[in-house]
Amino acid sequence: MKSLLSFLSEKRLISLITYGPFIFIPFIITMVSFFTLHVSKLQYEDSLDDMQTVYVEAQKNRVISKVDIAAKLLQYKESMTKEMLKEKVKNRVDTAYAIAKNLYQQNIDTHTRKEVQKIIIDSLRPLTWNDGESFIFIVDFNGVAHLSPSYLRHFEGRDILDLKDADKRYIIKEEIALAKEKGYGYLWDTFMREDHDSSKQYSQLAYIKKFDDFNWYLGSAEYLDTAMEEMQKHALDILQNMFLHQSEYFFVIDKYGNNIMNGQNLFPKNTNVLALKDVDGKELIKELIKSSNSIKPYFVSYKLRNPVTNKIEEKFSYVKKVEGSDWIVGSGFYYNEYNKKLEEKVLVLQEMYKKQYKTILTFSFFLIVLSLFASYYLSIALKKRFMLYSKEIRDKNNELMNLNASLEQIVLQRTEELNQAYEDMKEIAIKDSLTQVYNRYYFNDALLSEIHRSDRYNLTFSLCMFDLDHFKEVNDTYGHDVGDMVLKSIAEVVKKYLRKSDVFARVGGEEFMIIMPKTTIRTSSKIINRILIGVEEHIFEKIEHLTISAGLVTYKAKEDKDELIKRVDLALYNAKKNGRNTIVLGDD
Repeated sequence: MKSLLSFLSEKRLISLITYGPFIFIPFIITMVSFFTLHVSKLQYEDSLDDMQTVYVEAQKNRVISKVDIAAKLLQYKESMTKEMLKEKVKNRVDTAYAIAKNLYQQNIDTHTRKEVQKIIIDSLRPLTWNDGESFIFIVDFNGVAHLSPSYLRHFEGRDILDLKDADKRYIIKEEIALAKEKGYGYLWDTFMREDHDSSKQYSQLAYIKKFDDFNWYLGSAEYLDTAMEEMQKHALDILQNMFLHQSEYFFVIDKYGNNIMNGQNLFPKNTNVLALKDVDGKELIKELIKSSNSIKPYFVSYKLRNPVTNKIEEKFSYVKKVEGSDWIVGSGFYYNEYNKKLEEKVLVLQEMYKKQYKTILTFSFFLIVLSLFASYYLSIALKKRFMLYSKEIRDKNNELMNLNASLEQIVLQRTEELNQAYEDMKEIAIKDSLTQVYNRYYFNDALLSEIHRSDRYNLTFSLCMFDLDHFKEVNDTYGHDVGDMVLKSIAEVVKKYLRKSDVFARVGGEEFMIIMPKTTIRTSSKIINRILIGVEEHIFEKIEHLTISAGLVTYKAKEDKDELIKRVDLALYNAKKNGRNTIVLGDD
């Protein structure tokens, strides 16, 4: 009996050993296959969700970066307005002063003083700007007006000492006091405007300069809102032309809902779009204005007709306030436009998943069939095959990770393109378009910085002003195209003699400035002399010969910027007076 039980037990064991692998191993393989397919499906779904999230977030981050750059540009332009306004009115008065001084010196010995005054007044009367809104005026120290614009011509020859602006200030008395005390200076006041509401007065900046020969002072002014409009138009032109594709655009509104600029030209300029609603009735402009107050970036979604596809589509827009103004700048994107690009990536991902799914099924079937013939050899083969299969899974996952990384790279590339666009706009703002040297605005900032550095570290620097001798004759004889060529050639010649630390700028028509840091008058005069010789020996394409005249000064400790420029300007004037093609060192 015991032997029988032992036999039966052995038989069962043999049966288990014989048939067990045909049941157990295929079952395990089947379970592993189903589990692997399930994990692969979950990974595919997660990758799909991540791709959609990353793609939309990439577009949002790109729009945020683009709008932030636009807001900084508008803010920078607005902050520069008053400084540029100062330069404009001062340059006008300095030009008028030079004309008046020259006429005085040419005629005082051959005409009466009254005749000379009339010559000066008649010569300055045509000098107007902004369609006659800005002009040159002359008042003597007794408060009598000698030169006024056409709409104020009744003031000429009359005592206007008691003239008040909108704030009840005696502006003529203030200008006379400034002229007597300092000889020149700026004043803010409010004044009437031609062809505007006569009951309203407007803020303007005036610059006056004393003319000692007749106890006069000359002046000019410009309205702040005129300068602001000019600067804003320039900034808007930059934004309008930043992108060529219609889907890439900016729009600008103010906090009252007025349409300042619309990159897709959906609405007329200077119209109020506050009541605008989307197809679902959402007041989208009010939503955008409200979102501009959000501390964190916030996108407003709404539905509008896409001008590219002419279909109603969902759109996401982001806006940001321009600090120091009522403007709000924004941009956006239609979801369907980027969804099409995303669909292409999804199709690639689907093909990868199908291929992976088919591979798993085929491989599993092969293992199950193989396990029916030899469990021992199959267990060994199973381990190797499973390791190979695991490697394939990792490779596929790496492909998915690389796909996500490529999307991130696209975002980084677009962000770099926007940053480069900002740097290009910044370069445009500081470079003279003709000669590609620095312009007046950059020069003024650089000069102030050099003055501050010199005062702080007890250093010295030199400042040179030069212009082209008889340049007007070049333009009159050969034309302005040749004149432009000469200016570019002069800039190239001068740059060959300058150091990397020197700041070279074009500040007027044919007038240039050079800042030479840490340079004494002796060293700087050698540099400028080489420049004079280089220009004189240079062979121009269209003209026979050209020279330059230069004034050179060194900075005095605690010296005012305007005083420094006045000294170098005087030195240049003496160089011209001494016969041109020479350098005159300013007084120490």
